[in-house]
Amino acid sequence: MIGMINIFPSTKPVVSSEQLQQVKDWLYELLQIDRDTIISLSQLQCQEPNCPPIHTAIAIMTSPPCILRIHKAIPYITCTDICEAIALKIIKD
Repeated sequence: MIGMINIFPSTKPVVSSEQLQQVKDWLYELLQIDRDTIISLSQLQCQEPNCPPIHTAIAIMTSPPCILRIHKAIPYITCTDICEAIALKIIKD
């Protein structure tokens, strides 16, 4: 009998529902947006040189939508990281 081998191992940290909710709560508070606004968080593998292996893309479904990127996996994101991402977005726009 041949055992199953996962040739595509997951390197993304496991994220709890509490961790997801904490990041969303910070976003709602900092951006002062309605809690009915949809916020999507995705952990993505970074393919760019000198980039951490996992980064988080945050899509805030306002009009127009707002996209933030934080070069950390969701479990390691702090409120300060979100503040910095918002400030960077404001400077770029």
